[in-house]
Amino acid sequence: MSARYDLSYQLRLLRARALRRSFRATTPIFDTLRSSFSTSVYDAEALILKAQNETGLRDFFTPPPKEALSALLSSIRANNTLNTIGRTALRVDVLRLLSNHLRLVELCRQNPNLARKPIFSPVFIMGLPRTASTFLHSMLILDPRHRAPTIAEVTYPYFALASPRGSNMRMRRALHWLDVLEPDFQNAYPSHPKSPQECSEILSNTMESLRFDSTYDVPEYLAWMDQRTHTGAYEFHRRFLQSLDHVSSGEKRWVLKCPDHVFYYQDLLRVYPDARIIVTHRDPGRVLPSVASLTMILQGLFSDRVEPARVAQRVLDRWILGAQRVIEIADSEHARSQRVLHVFYDELVRFPLPMLEKIYRFLETPFHGTTASKVREHLERSEVGSYRANRYSEQFQKLLPAAFVREHFRDYLARFDLREGEK
Repeated sequence: MSARYDLSYQLRLLRARALRRSFRATTPIFDTLRSSFSTSVYDAEALILKAQNETGLRDFFTPPPKEALSALLSSIRANNTLNTIGRTALRVDVLRLLSNHLRLVELCRQNPNLARKPIFSPVFIMGLPRTASTFLHSMLILDPRHRAPTIAEVTYPYFALASPRGSNMRMRRALHWLDVLEPDFQNAYPSHPKSPQECSEILSNTMESLRFDSTYDVPEYLAWMDQRTHTGAYEFHRRFLQSLDHVSSGEKRWVLKCPDHVFYYQDLLRVYPDARIIVTHRDPGRVLPSVASLTMILQGLFSDRVEPARVAQRVLDRWILGAQRVIEIADSEHARSQRVLHVFYDELVRFPLPMLEKIYRFLETPFHGTTASKVREHLERSEVGSYRANRYSEQFQKLLPAAFVREHFRDYLARFDLREGEK
């Protein structure tokens, strides 16, 4: 039975709507309390000071996050669309990210050898979203020689280093409340505390992350992001991985994933010059409605004034640029040195084991029989993507019809021979 007609799903949606209405009804009270007792959610300096006071720490890595945070908050404020949940979540989120950053600096200060810990030839999976990259990631990390950051580790790194069980419990509670307030999130992006997390969440600790563009309507922030270098943010990313390695036994190869890397891949390669890049591909006509649905789910939780047509246009514009960046990667010096591999959706989902063997040859790593057995077991109990229908799916298929989308991606489709689309 589809999610649309499932009674349990409909009841969860009704509960979420009732909770949101109750939050809206208490908005004046929340705003009065916030103005009386809390730091303004749009005051970057005050939020930074509060995080410093709460942690007892003062130092950030260079560059410090003030400029990026100011750009983000200014853009959110300019569009003035956040509801009570959105303003509360933004404040909590920013303070958590700033605290993570401060604590990582302190960890590196106490352990100066961390900065010298090598990150050997990490693997970065990138490309258009919703191209089975999560499916690929989930298979690659079955290999005990590989390592990926989990959702709990990335969200609560300080607690994960001290008590992995404790960070998992915190994350489980957070995901529970997200599910209560927005039942479609798990339909569009199935998650649990030990799921591998995307790098956009690591980069969000620097306040330089396209994760914020998915959660909020921030066109000014996006323009600011595209006009600057993000080498410092990727340096932080490297320190973050080194800190997670601090409590790991043995050397494992990092296997990382984030579609957004395509926009700033040159900055990534300045920090990780020996990186191996795997680019995943699929017909954009099938990809973009799903991306827009997820964006609508995320932004709709934090705002009561999200316009589907605006979401569709912004997703289309963004990934037209993303497709151009993918072409640049394919033509780059990194690709000419045989350190970029292109993986196509249809081949990956139909023949996952042969594709994995190809990937392991690219990584110059033996594909052991024990790993192949784990992958077979994984394939028996999971499905590609595991995405289910959500209440926005049909709407965005109409706003972003496949033929219309493909017309805007002609160069990308021709470059990678995707003109026939995927099944």
